[in-house]
Amino acid sequence: MINKWQRSVPFLEKLLIFASLFSVLGMPAAWADLPPVNDLPLSAKTVQDWVAQMEAATVQVTAVKLSPTAQGLQIILETAEGQLDVPTLNPVDNALIANISNATIAENFEQVEPIAGIARVEVTGLPGDRVRVAITGTDAPPVAEIRSEAQGLVFAVTPGTMTGEQEEAIKIVVTGEQEEGDRVPDTSVGTRTDTPLRDIPQSIQVVPRQVLQDRQARSITDGLENVSGVTSISNIAGSRDYFTIRGFEVYSNSLVNGLPDPQISSDGSFVNVERLEVLKGPASVLYGETGFSGIGGTVNFITKQPLPDPFYEISATIGSFDDYQGTIDLSGPLNDSKTALYRFNAGYRSTESFVDFNEARKLSIAPDLSFSLGQNTDLVVEGDVNILERNGQQPDGLPAVGSVLPNPNGRVRRSFNSTGPGTDNLTINGRVGYSLEHRFNENWKLRNAFRYVFYDDDDRGDT
Repeated sequence: MINKWQRSVPFLEKLLIFASLFSVLGMPAAWADLPPVNDLPLSAKTVQDWVAQMEAATVQVTAVKLSPTAQGLQIILETAEGQLDVPTLNPVDNALIANISNATIAENFEQVEPIAGIARVEVTGLPGDRVRVAITGTDAPPVAEIRSEAQGLVFAVTPGTMTGEQEEAIKIVVTGEQEEGDRVPDTSVGTRTDTPLRDIPQSIQVVPRQVLQDRQARSITDGLENVSGVTSISNIAGSRDYFTIRGFEVYSNSLVNGLPDPQISSDGSFVNVERLEVLKGPASVLYGETGFSGIGGTVNFITKQPLPDPFYEISATIGSFDDYQGTIDLSGPLNDSKTALYRFNAGYRSTESFVDFNEARKLSIAPDLSFSLGQNTDLVVEGDVNILERNGQQPDGLPAVGSVLPNPNGRVRRSFNSTGPGTDNLTINGRVGYSLEHRFNENWKLRNAFRYVFYDDDDRGDT
């Protein structure tokens, strides 16, 4: 202990000498301004104390005021207490951006075109206790000076001027109209009005014209192959098109332009169809024919309408089993004022099948006329005739013995028709009607439609 005390004596002597010098010469002026240790604030010891200190260090912008000046515009960020830090201005395209740290704003502010040359002024709050000031010029980025005053932070803004390179730049504005293509936004099935699909709670699927063209659909069953839940039942030599929707057979629950038409599924004609609208589920009984077949759904066939501009199209297709088809589609105005329009569709198809004695020939004609009776009134007269001649009836099918099971007399050909040849059967069906529409305003319109459907089958004597 004695040795340790002896070694500490020189240090104590030096400390006493240093203290005596301070007492004689006095403390430095900077040190004299320091507060006593007892007056210094204590550091945060808990999370609550730390949050309180952070909130005390954050300055809130209570209001944003704009006032025109001789040079341009003055922007004042007012604060109730505290002083905002002076931020750095960063140009971005035609805008000046300033991010103020440790600041919040009571309510975001936006002013469009406060003066000539300034397109917009925005003051918004950002995450992390930051406030962004964005000043956008009309043709060029503005020039601004920032100063801190007692009332808050002041931005002195001067509109920017275009440089020689900017003045020589050419502004190109591109406008266009998107074609429907594979997407149709509106439908009439399910509401009987032209309503966006997103606003209809029912399950509706639309097959637009573009899809029908891409698939080269030549019958109703071809067009419905792209619809989920729809399955073809039979298509005998192109004579009939029956199908099921969600497992339920649909024979007569069909619509043409929103009106019930029980014969459309027997036409096999497709030359006059613009698009298909399929309403699935039991809700279809409200818009089709009631009955058991309406539980699965209904199909609305939208026909082609006259066009104001000339349109001409000729097509021909060739398929297996001597399947040939040719169609024409003509449309355009009948007068110079385009108040009278026409459209004419016609098609002829001759086809056979792999089954013996099963042939069919079909001729379809569909003329349409459209008249503009006034600025808000339109009248459309339309109709179609389908003449079908077929030889042979639906085969009864092959027996199991000789097709999938052994037969001592040999295997039965896949093309064998047990009914044999039959007499030619001529079927004529079609429809004729009109649609009158008057628009009172953008939200109200009156529509009246009438259709007469006829059917004649010389084999069964039906009319």
